[in-house]
Amino acid sequence: MRVKRFTGDTIGDAMSRIKRELGPDAVILQTRQIKEGGFLGFFARTKVEITAAIEEKPVKNSFVAEMPTLNSISTDYIKKAYEEYKEKENEYVKEKYSNDNLLDDTKSEIKQMHTILMEIKGQIANFEKKQEAMPEPIEKWLNFLRQRGLSQEIAEELMTLVTKDLRQDLWNDSSLVFAKLQSQVMKLCSNTETIKPTKNKTSVVALVGPTGVGKTTTIGKLAAGFSIIDQKKVALITADTYRVAAVEQLKTFGEIIGVPVEVVMNPEALKEALERHQDKELVFIDTAGRSPYHDLHMSELEAFMNVAQPDQTMLVVNATTNLSDQIMICERFKALSTHLILTKLDESMSAGSILDVIVRANLPVAYFTNGQNVPDDIEAATPQKLARCILGEVNPNV
Repeated sequence: MRVKRFTGDTIGDAMSRIKRELGPDAVILQTRQIKEGGFLGFFARTKVEITAAIEEKPVKNSFVAEMPTLNSISTDYIKKAYEEYKEKENEYVKEKYSNDNLLDDTKSEIKQMHTILMEIKGQIANFEKKQEAMPEPIEKWLNFLRQRGLSQEIAEELMTLVTKDLRQDLWNDSSLVFAKLQSQVMKLCSNTETIKPTKNKTSVVALVGPTGVGKTTTIGKLAAGFSIIDQKKVALITADTYRVAAVEQLKTFGEIIGVPVEVVMNPEALKEALERHQDKELVFIDTAGRSPYHDLHMSELEAFMNVAQPDQTMLVVNATTNLSDQIMICERFKALSTHLILTKLDESMSAGSILDVIVRANLPVAYFTNGQNVPDDIEAATPQKLARCILGEVNPNV
């Protein structure tokens, strides 16, 4: 038996590594939280460590060796697997701790083990429910949607809505199906809203999100559009003091378009800068990229936002980021955000994943970007434009 430990920021990260290295037949032996990095015990990062094993040769009569293929899985088998897991869990607890006082780490470990099993159990159950062969036209469109980057769940929901709208004898009419898909996607993307400054009050707009999503470039595009094209009085404030290049980029850009740029180091300085620009119609705040996994960084961002009290807080999400990370980003930043901006659609081969982001975030989409040119490569979001980004402009089955 080959045994190896895998670490990751989340259970999903570690499980992905296990699948890649040991394959789908790997057995989870132990799951626990560990601390990694830091200095003198401070600022250590919490990670997940999973110990997994794989039989290098098939073992007769073993539970793993007898595991059937997905096509033959039944509800009874899932129930049996879950019962055997619970037995092992109880034995583990009794052997490691003979008293009733379980340590917090052990409770957390058992909770994570249970979460992993329930996720696997749910996936197998869903597969069993859907294992009946789908009609060929529907399977073809599902494959198309998955290739566009949509999750299996959203793709199936879309096709369910489409088939309810069409008689079965029309499912082979690709023009009708594509039109229905476009209509359903537009409905899911109907919540859009852009920045609308007024002359009576200074509108404050902040951009937040993780590193590398294009916040500084996007804020430059917005500032240029509103100051040069719309002739609004605009100011820029950057709290991104972690990256010298970002500060210099914004300062240089401000000089070119004639917009004042201020650099703030802390929430108090941000408050003073906002007071100095009360004569502006629109003030943009560029924040430092924050890891959604880093609680300290997120709390620092919250401190800035509590002072700024922006009228709109745009969560910037990169279309090239993998879907699971996009969803995590939305979950962590959602409490601070009022709107979405989707960036780098021109760099993504599977931009359809933005539909999952839009549905899960449940926030109005304000803009999307499709290039580096300032201020040209940014567009106000509309249901029609988003549908074209998600599905493409051409019917693939014509």
